[in-house]
Amino acid sequence: MKLMISVRDEQEAAAALAGGADIIDVKNPAEGSLGAGRPETIAAIVRTVRGATPVSASIGDVPNLPGTVALAGLGAATCGVRLVKVGLLGARTGAEAANLLDVVSSALRMANGTAGLVACAYADAALVGSLDPLELPEAAAPFVEGCLIDTAIKDGRTLFQCLPEDAIARFIQQCHDRGLFCALAGSLQQADLSRALALGADIVGVRTAACEGGQRSGSISTTLVARLKNRIKGVGCRVWDEEKEKSTGRKLLPTP
Repeated sequence: MKLMISVRDEQEAAAALAGGADIIDVKNPAEGSLGAGRPETIAAIVRTVRGATPVSASIGDVPNLPGTVALAGLGAATCGVRLVKVGLLGARTGAEAANLLDVVSSALRMANGTAGLVACAYADAALVGSLDPLELPEAAAPFVEGCLIDTAIKDGRTLFQCLPEDAIARFIQQCHDRGLFCALAGSLQQADLSRALALGADIVGVRTAACEGGQRSGSISTTLVARLKNRIKGVGCRVWDEEKEKSTGRKLLPTP
């Protein structure tokens, strides 16, 4: 299982990298759960990481406006990231999600062909009126490399407090059945990492637990990142059947 740390700027990226993060994820927490960073910030973080580990970038908790979102995805891809993450806040149905992801994935291919797409649904979807996360893997499979569950409302509740564990397990299995990697996020703490691992998650995304003072608005701490990394160190990534990877034509876990 890989550790993804969400960062706001180059300094936080350097701290996360020094702590052993497997994936550096660029986001702007002030703009939401998957708030988008500015293009110059994303590009600066890519330069800071210098290919040492994959960089992903969130492009927002987006409305159901495929053209608008595709332009945002295209912009992020031109900054040199490995993965573009889109939060499907406005999509209400699997059909709407599939249509939006189709348009965004086409835009990414226009950019450089190396940036993959990750689709995010929300564990608290019922509260924000967005897509049921269990509908996401089927809708997203033709267009993405992986799927993510996060929480839309950052009120201190964790992913496991917003969604039953059996539902999370079904989500992970649905992703794997379709040759996708699965990432879990949502105010996860150290104690949640073993649960994510036991359920078969490929990636865990963390910010709050890696920040000084345990606040999402705090700065990333190398020490806290290292502590999180040590929690899962030696476990490694999910082992995939080579034939499945060949049949899907996808890299099932991001590589630098």
